[in-house]
Amino acid sequence: MDGRGKQKRNAAGSLILCIALAVCGIFPGRRIVCEAKETGTAVTAQKKGTAAAEEQEVIEFVTAYREAFSPERIDTLADYVDDPEDQDFQRDLFRNEAMFKLGVKGWENIEVIVKPMSDGKHWVASVSSDLLTDNFDFGIPGLNVLLVEKDEKDDYKIMSGNGSELSDAFLKEVREISLSDEITDHSNEIAVAYNALLAEHPELVEWLESTQMAVDEEVWKMLQEQSPMEAKTDVGEEKSGTDENSYIVQKGDCLWTIAEEQLGDGMRWSGLYEHNKDVVGENPDLLYVGITLQLKSE
Repeated sequence: MDGRGKQKRNAAGSLILCIALAVCGIFPGRRIVCEAKETGTAVTAQKKGTAAAEEQEVIEFVTAYREAFSPERIDTLADYVDDPEDQDFQRDLFRNEAMFKLGVKGWENIEVIVKPMSDGKHWVASVSSDLLTDNFDFGIPGLNVLLVEKDEKDDYKIMSGNGSELSDAFLKEVREISLSDEITDHSNEIAVAYNALLAEHPELVEWLESTQMAVDEEVWKMLQEQSPMEAKTDVGEEKSGTDENSYIVQKGDCLWTIAEEQLGDGMRWSGLYEHNKDVVGENPDLLYVGITLQLKSE
C-alpha cells in the first residue's frame, strides 16, 4: 500500500474513532479499558426527545383539564389546579355552573400549543376550543392562555390566581412567550374565526350578550349564598376600577365585554384597544388580570 492509501486509511480510522468517541486508557496491570460514550449529537437528540415527551404530557394534561369543563365532570376540576380554594378558581366554577344551567354543553375541538419556560418547571399553554350550546348547531370558537407548573410531587397543575406573588422576571417571560409568533398566530386564527362567525350569525351577538348578563346574575346569586359581603365585593367594587374613567381587568374579561359593559357598545372594543395599546400589548385578545384600562381619552 502506498503512502497515500495508508494516509486515507488512517484518516478513515480517525473519523470512526471521533464518531464513536471510544475513550481508551492503559491501567495498572496493563489492562486496556475502553468506555464508549455518547456523542454530543446523541445527547442532544436524547434531550430533545425528553423535552418532546414532556411537552406531550403537558398537552394531554391541559386537554384533559379543558374536557373536564362539562356538566358531567365539573366536580373533577379541583384535581387539576394548584389551589382549589383560590377565589378566582371558585368564581370560574360558579360561572361554568351557571353556563351549564343556560344550555352550554361543554367544549370540543380542543387544540393546545405548549411553550416551556426557562426554569423547566412551567409552561405557557395556548388553548383553543369550540363552546357547544343547545341554542346553536355550531361551536363558538374561543381561546384561553394558561400557566402550567410541575409541583414538588412532579404532578402537573394549572396555576390559579392572578399571579400577584410571581416575580416581575417570571411575568415578563410569560408575556414574551404569550406574544411569540406561534401563540400570536394561534390567537389571531381564533379571533378571525370568531369574528367571521359573528358576522355570519347576528343572532349570536344577541345570545352572547344576554347569556353574559344571565351568567353574571347567576354568579352573583351563588356568591351571595356563599357570602353576602364577598358577593358585593366581586360584582361591585372589584368591577368598578379605580375611578369612573378606568377599569381593572378581571379574570374572564375580554375587550368586547368590557366595551359592552363600560361603554355601552361591544363594537367599541377596537377603540378601547387603541387607547390602551401600550398597556395591553400587541395582542388585543390577550388581557392580563389586574391591569388598568383607561375607558375614555383624557
